[in-house]
Amino acid sequence: MKKQILTTSISALVAGLAWQAGASAQTLDYTAMSELFGEPVTAGATGAPQRASDVPATMVIITGEDIRRFPERDIPGILRHYAGMDVTRYGFGDGQVNIRGAATGYTPRLLVLVNGREVYLDSYGYTAWATLPVQLDEIQQIEVVKGAQSALYGFNAVSGVVNIITRNPELGNYATAHVDGGTDSYTDLSLVAAYGLGDRASVRFSLGSTRADEFGGFPGNTGAAGFGDVEFSRDTLALEGRFALTNKVNLITEFTHSEVNQVESTSIALAAESEYEITSYRAGVEADTDLGFLTISGFRNEVEVLYSFGLNETSLTAFAIEDLFKVGTRNTIRLSAEYRDGESNSFPAPGNGDFGYETLAASAMWNRKFSDSIELTLAGRYDHVDWSRDGDMDPALYPFSREDYDVTIEEFSYNAALVWRPEFGGTMRFSTGRGVLAPTMFDIGFGLPVTVGGNTLVISGDPNIEPAIVTNYEIAYDRSLSPTVDLRAALFYHETEKDRGAFGPVPDLFPPAVNAPAFLFGNRGDTATTGAEVTLNGNPEGPWNWSVNYTLQSVEDDLSPFGVNTVRDYEGATPSHLANARVGWTGERFRADVLVNYVSSTDVPMQPAFGSVSRVSVDDVISASFRGEYVINDHLSVALNAQNANFGDGEQTNANTLTESRFWLSLRAGF
Repeated sequence: MKKQILTTSISALVAGLAWQAGASAQTLDYTAMSELFGEPVTAGATGAPQRASDVPATMVIITGEDIRRFPERDIPGILRHYAGMDVTRYGFGDGQVNIRGAATGYTPRLLVLVNGREVYLDSYGYTAWATLPVQLDEIQQIEVVKGAQSALYGFNAVSGVVNIITRNPELGNYATAHVDGGTDSYTDLSLVAAYGLGDRASVRFSLGSTRADEFGGFPGNTGAAGFGDVEFSRDTLALEGRFALTNKVNLITEFTHSEVNQVESTSIALAAESEYEITSYRAGVEADTDLGFLTISGFRNEVEVLYSFGLNETSLTAFAIEDLFKVGTRNTIRLSAEYRDGESNSFPAPGNGDFGYETLAASAMWNRKFSDSIELTLAGRYDHVDWSRDGDMDPALYPFSREDYDVTIEEFSYNAALVWRPEFGGTMRFSTGRGVLAPTMFDIGFGLPVTVGGNTLVISGDPNIEPAIVTNYEIAYDRSLSPTVDLRAALFYHETEKDRGAFGPVPDLFPPAVNAPAFLFGNRGDTATTGAEVTLNGNPEGPWNWSVNYTLQSVEDDLSPFGVNTVRDYEGATPSHLANARVGWTGERFRADVLVNYVSSTDVPMQPAFGSVSRVSVDDVISASFRGEYVINDHLSVALNAQNANFGDGEQTNANTLTESRFWLSLRAGF
């Protein structure tokens, strides 16, 4: 009983302190609050600040200190060490991150945010991880929310959400310089800094530049064999300003720019070299008012991607208003509305007008604390989307008229979660959600002529394609097995209806109705994943710490046959077993971490040239990585890192490239 009272008191204190400080994710003083309560604090599950143990969803919270101890160069590399996270590395910088099955490239099931701003490419719904304008040293924490979350975050948050939160410059000055150098011409330079400008203004600055030899091409893929001679390059810039207009009103502005050249696996399983240039702008006002904590925000993403087969230019502009308020002491309510405007050129054939959409959405979230042991969260969201196209279209490329693209989509998403703290201890979560996987610009507006066997065919998007619906069910249990060992376990099931996919085995449209036989993108059937995951974390007294996790996934597909681009095979592409282990040691000046990652065998598509698709079997993969760091003084440290140390010159982990061992030295200076 005393423990329940203490838990309730801590939860109330967290909420109270967070409310006084403002409720936005970046405004929270995560470090101070986590030190105070002995566990991470987050606003990622409901929008309202909560202790990690109180959230109504299965979450992974990776702190800045956790990140520093990983022998990884980027965020996908870090994520692969957690339960339910499957990461396929297609190149030095390119990787597909999947949560709980449905492992296939370019499927927009995972929503990725940086400080609440979407960073995926609207054209494909794809996240180009290397383009994220974030340095590892400036990350406050990474929050991973698992399961369908469309009611809270909108379209495409159907397997989960990754929100990357940078350090708040209002909470103190800092500066960190990082220099890496290693094998395969790897160099990485980064600088992050924050500085207060008087009592009411602060700025954050980050700069990064990376160069490295790309992974060598998989020998069985003639289309990728030459990629070992390509240089990966990444340059990023981020500027943020925060201004206290009054004691209760803050203005936040942000500018970011990224330029990346990399090898990647495209949406049709065709390896290609791609050049990215992405510029983003964000601004928002946070106000603590008598009507609640009010947030008004907007952002714009401008994207140019140069592929070997054309230039894709897209833009996304979004505005949102949100009000978070309490009714009494037990009810928290969040109301929000959003407007989005996305636009793309006629990729990959320019000169055929622009294509895009407008979205209006409204959502509501209600959290009710019924007692010290029972808490309920309900959320719903309604989206209204209008697609359209302008300009003249070449009938040889597009089998539809301009008017055919005047399409309206209306969908409702929901989330429901019950948190129960039973007398026998721990926390149980029962949750369900309905997520909407919206068609991408590629699915609807794409148009490309191809030659197969001397015959001209047209590959086309289809304005009649429907959203896929993902329904998620989950039971989770967390508890402390001892003062030094914590358990986290979950059973999950999610099904996808009307999964969107590539075109079928025979043309959908024939002459004379169209100039050439046309293959259309469309809904290809259903798929479902059943699974379980378990994590044990140990933090015994003394220098040692450890963690182990295991994930079981079983996928069943009921998909219609595909044509020359057979890229949808969730059963084959999803590993049945994932496992990770980590051991860490911390001394007065030296600390070391050893990590082992296991991924069971998969069967994935390979397309060295358009129209020639085959299957490649990838055997079980075990990788070992380590990091040893020596702290020279309070400001300077040096570290030796080894990523996939047992891979040598290359290990087959996908159908495009061979993942190689990489070793590097890191010098870090912080003030």
